[in-house]
Amino acid sequence: MSATNQIEERAAKYTAAGAKKLTRKPTEVLLHGRRGDTRLSIIRYTQEGFELSDVRDMLSTSALYMEHDLIQRITGKSIRTVQRLVKETKPVRLNQQQSTVAFQYAQTLERATSVFGNQQLAEDWLKKPCKYLDGHVPLELIDNSLGFQVVEDYLSRIEYGVYQ
Repeated sequence: MSATNQIEERAAKYTAAGAKKLTRKPTEVLLHGRRGDTRLSIIRYTQEGFELSDVRDMLSTSALYMEHDLIQRITGKSIRTVQRLVKETKPVRLNQQQSTVAFQYAQTLERATSVFGNQQLAEDWLKKPCKYLDGHVPLELIDNSLGFQVVEDYLSRIEYGVYQ
């Protein structure tokens, strides 16, 4: 097999893997194949702490999430520190609070995508100030547990057509 054919074959595999990655829901990426069907199981997983690499993979499912460097908001660390931690030989786990915030971002993106019909519309909504949220940007509220609940409640209102 020629070198050109090998490169094309690798590129095809990489593209196929990338397409597969993008079709996974953010919470599926974060849970890394584990069942997340109950709130208690999610609590258990966040207590264990998600691996930093899984959080980065989850964030990479969204152009919006990558643009806003949410890894800093989730971990409370600089980009440089996160890059250094990723290079560690042992997997780096987030603490319970960081894992909870990461899950909130994953769940909100999924919910908004479901409500608005596609991820692009969901991301557009997440980055714009919202009158119902007193002019706040939904994306900026998600890392706070009360803000997350307000955003989720508003998404429910939109879904059921009961909004201002």
